[in-house]
Amino acid sequence: MATVEKGPRQRILDAALKVLKKEGVSALTQTRVAAAAGLRQSHLTYYFPRKTDLLAATLEASHAQAHKRTRGSTGIDADPVEAVRGLMFDRNKMRFFLSVVAQASDQSDIRATLAAHARGVADQLAPLFGRTADDPDIIAFVDMLRGMGLRLLLEMDDKQRANVDLDALAARFGLSRVPEARL
Repeated sequence: MATVEKGPRQRILDAALKVLKKEGVSALTQTRVAAAAGLRQSHLTYYFPRKTDLLAATLEASHAQAHKRTRGSTGIDADPVEAVRGLMFDRNKMRFFLSVVAQASDQSDIRATLAAHARGVADQLAPLFGRTADDPDIIAFVDMLRGMGLRLLLEMDDKQRANVDLDALAARFGLSRVPEARL
């Protein structure tokens, strides 16, 4: 089977995700990403004129990639709670999320991307608890997870982050897993 060559925009996004994962958000510069993609910076600025454009697109690509990873080779979703643990409690992902949030106050396109991200997390978790994504308890649970991710970033080590009991936290919001729920 022949491999499909990726276009410049996708190469840039793939490179941005690699830079982000390997070096963190502070390394996510247009110059570094263009070099990692094997393109001139002018190519990058053609597709992403502002750094905020690159941040928004990278957040979208990261979310799409995470959703793709949560679906195993069988096409069945992995445990969404564990997927959320990886999203909210990973240091680099939380740093990236916070940098995007910092940019969002002035950029409506980034605010829209963040809103879609929040809906996506709620959409993924809600059926697990037999609820809808707009349920106030689901929304509060997702918000609490983000806040906790921030606190864990500042105060705890990797072992402590891994030991957070997400089901116990969900119970604080009256949420318990529906046994027959399959995502």
